[in-house]
Amino acid sequence: MNRIDRLNALLIHLQGKPRVTLTELEDRFEIGRRTVFRDIRSLMDAGVPIGGDAGEGYFIVDGYHLPPVVFNKEEASAILMGAKFIERSADTQTIETFEKAMYKIKAVLKYSDKEFLDNLEDRISIRPSPVPIQKKDSHLAEIQLAIATNRVISMTYYSHYNDSTTQREVEPLGMVFYSSRWHLIAFCRLREDLRDFRADRIMKVQVLAEEFDPSTHPNYLEFLHDALIGTDAKEAQIIVSAMVARFMGEQKYFMGFAEETKLADGRYQMKFVTPRYDYFARWLMMFGKEVEIISPSELQGIAATQAKELLEHHSAPFLTNA
Repeated sequence: MNRIDRLNALLIHLQGKPRVTLTELEDRFEIGRRTVFRDIRSLMDAGVPIGGDAGEGYFIVDGYHLPPVVFNKEEASAILMGAKFIERSADTQTIETFEKAMYKIKAVLKYSDKEFLDNLEDRISIRPSPVPIQKKDSHLAEIQLAIATNRVISMTYYSHYNDSTTQREVEPLGMVFYSSRWHLIAFCRLREDLRDFRADRIMKVQVLAEEFDPSTHPNYLEFLHDALIGTDAKEAQIIVSAMVARFMGEQKYFMGFAEETKLADGRYQMKFVTPRYDYFARWLMMFGKEVEIISPSELQGIAATQAKELLEHHSAPFLTNA
């Protein structure tokens, strides 16, 4: 990146955050400290009011209006790719808001780049998931507001397991997209513990004026990891054929895949870390005799029991007719 491009990128980077540290600028542009100082000074000499210092970070003085940001076609194409995912994973309000942003992005493109983006838009799509997309109104905008401002949420939540709704006050810590849905991780004052709430089951939301301190709670990603994987994870070793190894694809990562080794006969030995041997054994059943369980013996026993039960279940009609 030449110096002119770097100065422009540095200006945009400063524009995007309230304050940027010296270390962040060094890492972002892969330059030394003295180069950062020279670039900051050059921007100030050009009339950009930059405040702060090397210790606390730099910022653009409030009230200074920068020229409109101009995207090139590569940047606009990347944003278009993101828009396709938003269409499949966000609620109605978020999709409508992003569409408005896309109109603004297209408005600042050169004519040739607009034509480029229009040609590309109809030829990129996300294959529909067999799982229904996010509920049309999942209150994602309100949840994001509460997270960003550390404010308490009052919400009506539908619990699927007992088919009931409850009124809750929660302290929102973060949002995570997994299993084709958005989830809110929050401290629930009703349960007095961290909870994972599916956003599409939140019926009503009110962002309260009351604020909370998120540092008083555990990291929400660590909580989610423990909830999904379990704190008492167990190791399993299996051997699969090359065909099964290919067929597993990315699915194996959801089952706790850790590592694999290709054997001399072309098969693969795989290590998994799973919280439940019974669920893991049921997953292995779909691969039939192409899977060999190496360890532990507990998993071998569970798989043998499940296979016997399956055999008895499906052979019962034939035995009865005989």
